[in-house]
Amino acid sequence: MPSAPATRASDKQQACKKLTSLLQKEYGRSVPKIKLPVLETMLFAVCLEDNSWENAEAGYKKLLKSYFDLNEIRVSSVPELERTLGNLKAAAWKGLRIKSILRFVFESTYTFDFEKLAKLTLESAQKRLKKIDYISPFVASYTLQQVLGSHVVCLDECTHRAAVHLGIVPPDSSIESASEFLKAGIKKADAAGFVHVLRCFATDPKFEDRITYAYEEEEFDVLKVADRLATLKAPRKRKKAVKKTPAKAKKKEAKTQKTPAKSTTSSAAKTEKDKSASRKKSSKAAPAKKKAAKKAAPAKKKAAKKSSAKKTTASKKKAGAKTAPKKTAPKKKATKRRK
Repeated sequence: MPSAPATRASDKQQACKKLTSLLQKEYGRSVPKIKLPVLETMLFAVCLEDNSWENAEAGYKKLLKSYFDLNEIRVSSVPELERTLGNLKAAAWKGLRIKSILRFVFESTYTFDFEKLAKLTLESAQKRLKKIDYISPFVASYTLQQVLGSHVVCLDECTHRAAVHLGIVPPDSSIESASEFLKAGIKKADAAGFVHVLRCFATDPKFEDRITYAYEEEEFDVLKVADRLATLKAPRKRKKAVKKTPAKAKKKEAKTQKTPAKSTTSSAAKTEKDKSASRKKSSKAAPAKKKAAKKAAPAKKKAAKKSSAKKTTASKKKAGAKTAPKKTAPKKKATKRRK
């Protein structure tokens, strides 16, 4: 991938003009402006970082309405400021930066007037701003642009990610180096308008999720910005269902063949369980049967004795009947007639 200095300034200008015209068709040409004192400009820059212009205005107004004055904001805790700026992204960091800015200005001037910054040169103003704790590159560059009118391209994290995905800055660049890279391709008068339409694109819910992922490309070319924008706007392709390979099908068949064996083993186990249960039942019923048989044994013996006695008497009667002599009729004695 070519390095950033290898890109010509004319190519940068052409790419930035092309991108500006394409995004202006989507989001309009008007650029919002806000006129505030130096300190309030810095506070608004904190609210604007990584957010849309509308959300930043709403958050800034809520911040001023929720507290009596700037001194009350200074002495408030970071969690309190976070709850006030809850509708903005990275509200905790914003509360910390607002508190550190107000503390620095108050401790250096004992007031909340920071208008002396507008009378300094660019280099001295940059050195002055670097002394503030937790200040971000975007807040510093936005303050220099609005207060001193410097030729600065104000990029934050969301606009930097959008620029990387659109291919107008190198993918491995930082926010500071990307701002310097674009400075050669954008005029001073066009810098605010360019960053505004880039911010509209970066905070658009339709494309916000697409630029959060890291993008890798083999060749870096700023002149492909139109194609990159078209690919980001195009609907996402659904993943096609992958056809199953024969090897996978074979594995499935082997699994299906194994499942009947499991079922047969389970059925055999069930039958064995049933047999064992029936054995247990029979073993439990055997003692009861033996007890009943013992109880019924004397009655059976008595009945058998009675029946045997009856049989013997009957047999004796039959035998006596057989042996008894047959009664014969008495012979009549012949009586002689007496003459």
